Amino acid sequence: MTSKNSLLRTDGFITNIDSCHPHDVIRADVVLARLEKQAGRRCGQFYEIYQSHLLGNALDYLAQLPLKDRPVFIGAAAKRGYMLTLAEEQRAQVDYNILMSQLAAED
Repeated sequence: MTSKNSLLRTDGFITNIDSCHPHDVIRADVVLARLEKQAGRRCGQFYEIYQSHLLGNALDYLAQLPLKDRPVFIGAAAKRGYMLTLAEEQRAQVDYNILMSQLAAED
């Protein structure tokens, strides 16, 4: 690995992990917008479901990124109003579980 490949990215682009070409890149905010759209389709108008799916999928994507791309992805998420941390994911999961319990109790 050359020193050029190991430098942190600062241009807003990250490695496109869905591409078959190892040097393809995509804007981090585009990836996040796609993840938000996917989460929106699954939420049924409940914020807790949306947030749980979004954070889970974003953290899964983050885990697959090379280390040099992760700060860009985390920064793009922060600009969109959410923190990509395990604590935030756990909080969202707790909120999701409470909502699902309440919905089950209503039936």
